[in-house]
Amino acid sequence: MFHSVTDKHLVAAIAQAQQRLVFIAPGVSREVAAALVTKIQQGGCPQWVLILDSDEECCRLGYGDAHALQSLHQVATLHGTTIGRQPGLRLCLLMADEQVLIWSPTPLMFEAPPGAAQPNGLVLSPTTLRDLPAAVMQGTSGTSATVGKAALQQAEVAQVVAAIEAVPPAPFDLSRLARVFSSKFQFIETTLRGAELTKREMRLDSLIVNSDAPEELRPLLHTTIQPFNSDADKTVDVPVLVNGELAFRQNGEPHMKPTKQADILGYWTDLCSRYIVNLPGFGKIIRQTDKAAFEAERLAFEEVLRHWVTGFKSQVEGDHDVRVKRVVDLIVLRMRGVEEKKRLSQQHIEELVRDGLSKLRVIEPSVKVIYKNFTVESTKDGEFVTALEKALPATEMQLWFEIFDAAPAVVVAR
Repeated sequence: MFHSVTDKHLVAAIAQAQQRLVFIAPGVSREVAAALVTKIQQGGCPQWVLILDSDEECCRLGYGDAHALQSLHQVATLHGTTIGRQPGLRLCLLMADEQVLIWSPTPLMFEAPPGAAQPNGLVLSPTTLRDLPAAVMQGTSGTSATVGKAALQQAEVAQVVAAIEAVPPAPFDLSRLARVFSSKFQFIETTLRGAELTKREMRLDSLIVNSDAPEELRPLLHTTIQPFNSDADKTVDVPVLVNGELAFRQNGEPHMKPTKQADILGYWTDLCSRYIVNLPGFGKIIRQTDKAAFEAERLAFEEVLRHWVTGFKSQVEGDHDVRVKRVVDLIVLRMRGVEEKKRLSQQHIEELVRDGLSKLRVIEPSVKVIYKNFTVESTKDGEFVTALEKALPATEMQLWFEIFDAAPAVVVAR
């Protein structure tokens, strides 16, 4: 009778109900909502009760899924079925014909679903009600309890107390606020990879590149070469972006146009300027409401970026020998002022240059994005709030964060 009540058990019980179905809970998961939808579409039961809490806080804590609630409500409304609302509901009850399940819901934000050895509810029937006393105590007839089989030992209590004293829990009020804090904004960090190919640098020994400089000054000089710098004006046919979306012809093929590296970087700059806000001294932020649109446009941009990098690499590979010769000729020219016995042969220089080009790290074109949440402490930081107010219009600063109480405080009269 003591069970680990999971969605699997609920779905099975709902499916088997014929005469009576009573479901009362804070919210519904996708699996349970789908089972209730099926039952409603099949005509329901003569005795039918469905009551939920399902407010925003309930969904944030993990007692239910917002989209599952939406689907269930749409089907219920279509079939003339009413869903009752009870704010603050934190108990669960399912009556399916003669079977009764009572369980404690799991706040998935804080806890994983219970395992088989972690009973969180009761399954009641006439038989289980008769056997309930034996389930919680050792029987005189040799029967054993199904829960609480082992006695709590003093050593175990001492271990718990010692652990709490060693690392005290945060004040419950503070922990509760921090866990269900919600802001309209998030920090965002972006890294564009593989786009600036013309800025790629090849490192060579200082003796080779700076051989015409005084020996004591060579370590102070840069020893890198940008072998693709002169290719900045090369164009590659890539898909066209219009308002952040890929443009297609009537036959379904993408619109293509010759594009330079500067144009690619311009696409990215424009995308960031429309969605990302710079917060001097603190980083960059994005509105929560803009994240979906930003991600969609980022994926479209990555498609264009991959096309451009592939085309650019193909073009420069065809000029590889010309590029090597240009770098070798420059080094040979600079080595003319060096003692003949210290000069490297042109063949040796060419080998070094080709080796340096071959070791240029291949960077897969992509856009790396990291989101980071604001904290409760941010709302109390005067400098941070001032920076927000300078960067955003006043209308967006209204209710820019909310704190949801996971367990409303009880005020005791004195």
